[in-house]
Amino acid sequence: MIVYDSKKWIWFFVTILKTFRRSYNLRQMLRLIMYSAIYTTVVTFLSIHYINHIYHIDTVFFSLIGVILSLFLVFRMNTSYDRWWQGRQAWGKLVNESRTLALHINTQIPESDARRRKFFVQNISNFCMSLAWHLRDDIDRAEFRYDDEEYNTYTRKARHIPNRIASYLFNEVELMYREKLVNDFEKLELKRLLHEFIDVLGICERIKKSPIPFSHSTFIKMFIITYLLILPFGLVDEFQYLTIPCTIVMSFAMIGIEVVSEEIENPFGLDANDLPTEQLSMTITENVGEILNQPIDYDTDFFARKEADIVH
Repeated sequence: MIVYDSKKWIWFFVTILKTFRRSYNLRQMLRLIMYSAIYTTVVTFLSIHYINHIYHIDTVFFSLIGVILSLFLVFRMNTSYDRWWQGRQAWGKLVNESRTLALHINTQIPESDARRRKFFVQNISNFCMSLAWHLRDDIDRAEFRYDDEEYNTYTRKARHIPNRIASYLFNEVELMYREKLVNDFEKLELKRLLHEFIDVLGICERIKKSPIPFSHSTFIKMFIITYLLILPFGLVDEFQYLTIPCTIVMSFAMIGIEVVSEEIENPFGLDANDLPTEQLSMTITENVGEILNQPIDYDTDFFARKEADIVH
């Protein structure tokens, strides 16, 4: 995710240049705008010098169509941003519930029980890490924080790794109850917090596996393309060669909204504006480790290398 200061306007352009190589959608948008500019240039030249304005369309028509198109684009952007925000809320909830779970565990496990404290730190961290890569359909890239080869091998054999790790946490809470480390009320509270983990998992999977309906997305794209194809014919009589920059500006607005919407409607990938799930996982690891007095060393460049591999 691109981190920036919204109050520094000039730095927007610097940030765009820095992230251009990472942003596939930005490159795609510029490519489509370039195609629109070439098409408009050809139509404008032919209309002025050869066709002699035979194919003229009244600008009132474009005003009416523009109103309809703007409503579709507003709906498209709002729908995509709502999915992005739901994903951010889900991961914010995961951060909070992880901290709360760690605080409860800290009061119920003796300081001398380093093994169990480390177990919770590592498995909470592993759940978040595996969830991040599970949502990217690239779970093989996840690196678990557990120095046990049998654990790693057995966990990776699961068809749904976040579920497998969650089951470890549920089983450990049940074992603590049998060992009289927690009472009935505390057991229910710990399991309630773990249920929140599963809720977050379900919310994220719902967002990922329920894309914008194909017919809806296709209709808007066809509408935008049709509008931009006939737009030069309505502007060339009045604007002459200024039709070219005018159409480019319109293309930038319409294509830009659609491309940005496509990028954020699935917020769990590695695009420039997707959610920083890896940084959130690191935050959870650091916070939970500090609470339980079992800090885990992690490679801060790990995700940067993973993203670089994928980009290349």
